[in-house]
Amino acid sequence: EPAVEPAVEPAAKRDLVNPLRPALPAGGFDQPPGRSNRRPGTVNPQDAKAAKPIAPRKIKLLVKERTFQVEGPDKALRVSYDDFDLLKVLNMEPVPPNAPEQMPGWLKQLDGKRIRVRGFMYPTFQDPVDAFVLARDNQICCFGRNPKIYDLVRIALRKGITSPYIQNRPFDVVGLFHIAKKIEDGKLLYSIDDAIVVDR
Repeated sequence: EPAVEPAVEPAAKRDLVNPLRPALPAGGFDQPPGRSNRRPGTVNPQDAKAAKPIAPRKIKLLVKERTFQVEGPDKALRVSYDDFDLLKVLNMEPVPPNAPEQMPGWLKQLDGKRIRVRGFMYPTFQDPVDAFVLARDNQICCFGRNPKIYDLVRIALRKGITSPYIQNRPFDVVGLFHIAKKIEDGKLLYSIDDAIVVDR
């Protein structure tokens, strides 16, 4: 009788929000590296929230239209973290669970498209990596600034591809962008799958 191959869940069916669990420290972003006993990549729900409760701002559309340039051989759309920033785009603070429903059309239309974004690799405590969290800036990665949920993007590299850990310098990631349907505790709002690292 032939051996039965184990079923492999297709990439499209995986949890597109936080499936491969890139490492984030358990005690928050100001915990010294190496002190976490959390499984690599699980997100402490407090990590992407403000330290103190904030009075909600009135949500209003601040960026009505946005166009994106096609860049590189992958013909990816060049985006920046400002495009993901719900405070700058929607005056949204704090970010409610139904935030994706309130996003403008130009941002929702990026879902499922190949994009190119520049950021910093959040410390993974692994090398090489096939998944990681891309952070907006070096302050989040190395100096303990508490990020907003839109400051982090979960990256899953293309099957069979790994990247060395890239410390303290920015690089590009190209891949298929996804927006979570709703915000759930411990998961990220944005993710990129089938990704490659462009480090030059």
